[in-house]
Amino acid sequence: MAVDNLIAFAYALLKEPATRRTAEHLIGIQGKLRHDWEKGGKLAAKEVPLPTPRNQGLHPVGCEPLDAFLDFDFMLGSGEHFPQLAEFQFRLTGVMATDRAYIELEDHWRIDTDLYANPSEGERPAREPHPLFHFQRGGHAQSDFSSEMNFIPSSNAEVSGEFRALMQFPGPRVPSFPFDPVLAIDFCISQADGNVWQRLRDEPEYFSAVEAAQILLWLPLFEAISRPEIRRQWLGPNIVV
Repeated sequence: MAVDNLIAFAYALLKEPATRRTAEHLIGIQGKLRHDWEKGGKLAAKEVPLPTPRNQGLHPVGCEPLDAFLDFDFMLGSGEHFPQLAEFQFRLTGVMATDRAYIELEDHWRIDTDLYANPSEGERPAREPHPLFHFQRGGHAQSDFSSEMNFIPSSNAEVSGEFRALMQFPGPRVPSFPFDPVLAIDFCISQADGNVWQRLRDEPEYFSAVEAAQILLWLPLFEAISRPEIRRQWLGPNIVV
C-alpha cells in the first residue's frame, strides 16, 4: 500500500539530521494522507521541506541557497502499467546580497504528467509533443514568483538602461519515469546532496521503502517497455517505433 510505504519512509528519514524536517512534515500530515488514499487512491502534499542543495555551481555566482520544498500529486490508475497522475514540483529559495541590493531568488523544476500526451477521441493533442511523464523547468510556482512586484525583468519593476538576463522557454520536455512521493523525495535528495543521500540509502528501512516503490511503479514498466504500444503510451508522439 503506497501510503504505508510513504509513512515508513518518513520514519526512516528521521534518522538523518538533514531530512528530519521532511520526516516530521510527512508524519504530521499522515492522517490527511491516509484519508485521501483510502477515499480516492491519491497522495498529495504541498511545501514538504527538503534538504537544501549544496552551494556548488549555483547561478548567479555569489548567491546563497536558503530552503527547498516539494509539492507532489500521485494517483494510481486503473491501467496495467502507469499511474494516472505522477507529478512533483521542486522549489529552491535563495538570496543574493550586495552593498546596494538584497535580491530574493527562486529556482523551479518539475516532473509533469501530460494528460493529453495520448488524447482520447475528440480531445485535441498538445501542439508540441509531450511525453506522458516529462521533466520540465518552471511551473505554477515559478509563474507566481515572477508575477510579484519588483521581479526583474518584468513590467512589475521600474528599470532603465541596458541589461542582460537569462531567458527560458517551455521546452525541452524530457521523458521521465513516473515518480510516486517516495521516489520523488529520494530523487530530490540525491540531486541536492549526494553524501546525505548515500547515508540514507545505507539505512535498511530507507532502502526497503525505495525498493518497494520502484517494484510497484517501475518494474511493470521495465517488463512492458519492449511492447510498441507501451513505448508510445509512455513517450508520446515522438516515438515512431
